[in-house]
Amino acid sequence: MTARPAFIASPEQHSATPAPEEPAAAPQGASLGSVVDALHLSAAGGQLAKALRRQWLQVALVLAVFALFVFNASGVFEIVFDIADGALTAPSIVRTKEFLVLLVTGIALSLLLPLLTPIRASLLTFVAMLPVLFMGYTSTGQRALLPMEYSLLTILMLFVVNVLISYFTETTRKQQLINAFGQYVPAELAKRISQDPGQFSLEGDSRELSIMFCDVHNFSAISEQLEPKELAELLNTLFTPLTRILYKHHGIIDKYMGDAIMAFWGAPLPDPHHASNAVAAAFEMQDAVKELMPGFHERGWPSINVGIGINTGVVSVGNMGSEYRVAYTVIGDAVNLASRLQELTRIYSARIIVGEATRRACPIVTYRELGLVQVKGKNELARIYEPSSPGVDPHSTLVTKLHRHNEALHHYYDRKWEAAAEIFRKLKDEQPDDPLYDYYLKRIDEFKDDPPPPEWQGEIRFTVK
Repeated sequence: MTARPAFIASPEQHSATPAPEEPAAAPQGASLGSVVDALHLSAAGGQLAKALRRQWLQVALVLAVFALFVFNASGVFEIVFDIADGALTAPSIVRTKEFLVLLVTGIALSLLLPLLTPIRASLLTFVAMLPVLFMGYTSTGQRALLPMEYSLLTILMLFVVNVLISYFTETTRKQQLINAFGQYVPAELAKRISQDPGQFSLEGDSRELSIMFCDVHNFSAISEQLEPKELAELLNTLFTPLTRILYKHHGIIDKYMGDAIMAFWGAPLPDPHHASNAVAAAFEMQDAVKELMPGFHERGWPSINVGIGINTGVVSVGNMGSEYRVAYTVIGDAVNLASRLQELTRIYSARIIVGEATRRACPIVTYRELGLVQVKGKNELARIYEPSSPGVDPHSTLVTKLHRHNEALHHYYDRKWEAAAEIFRKLKDEQPDDPLYDYYLKRIDEFKDDPPPPEWQGEIRFTVK
């Protein structure tokens, strides 16, 4: 059956409202260790040992710079070993209190500066200069073997070297993060994540998201008409603009699955408008497919239709996989239902089908109720909708037809077969290309001969995918 544009509108719910889905528990996901380490620095104090392990290279480099200054000041390269008496002769400067203060201060700075934030590192550097300044200005007038200026310069250089290393390290970390998320998110979003990494985590977490599945209808028949190389080229030509649209509406590509795309909204960065963004992307994706068709025909490719299913709910999101390979993905009942809704687009000849939770989360769009269903693998009933464009005039002919559609559905749910069939027939006469009314009229005829059981609430049960 040919795909058709949706009606719109959102009816008042029938008394047989499906039970809300239970949130899926969040499993403990694996993490991209290097990326996580790049995002979360430990504080000093109780986590000093752990922070030192992560920052050992930076600490070692700062210590190396300090050692060069100390060796230069003490003349350690000029120390001689007296073979006659077996004694070690060291320069007098190493026995001065100025040298001792510099040694203690320098070691402390080398260990602590890499672990502190820029502001705290600046404050610590200033505090470290105070003893040197105090000793320099309170000396009795005798010239010190180690000038105050040299000690201050050493402390300042430790701070500068630490800043330069931190800048280089942070730049590298951000680039690693952008590379790690480049396969999931648009480059702009990856940059936002790198600028404020504290607002998200790669670990498993329970969160409300909107999930989309987009699939090519009758792909098996299409694949039989094309050579493998040409089929791959067709999919690349199709997926490129669709992916661009998903990125435009802040979607995250979970994976490409043959002729299908799975995407989600609301992670890793929070998105209060995840449902609206998903629905907006779906409309634009359908328009993009239409625009591609003239080019497909010029190349001798068959026409294609895509079905899109969107659902909103609490899922588990994060890094999942094994010690060999992990992926940032989502799992849960809401994900499974989104996949089933996409499969129902074939049965209802709808371009887009959304779940009840998505309809509630995206009120700016009007919807036509398609019915109450029980999909394979789920015990709960789900009310499904076909969205239409926002901003429809409430007094338009379209809305009037929608009210009649809702009235027919209520009669259908109440088993008033004749009343429902009468309205469905009139709607079919006005919209002869809409197969939904043929579908309901056929079911009504079946129920007249074989009534549904007493527990029936108006649902249609699907036992296969």
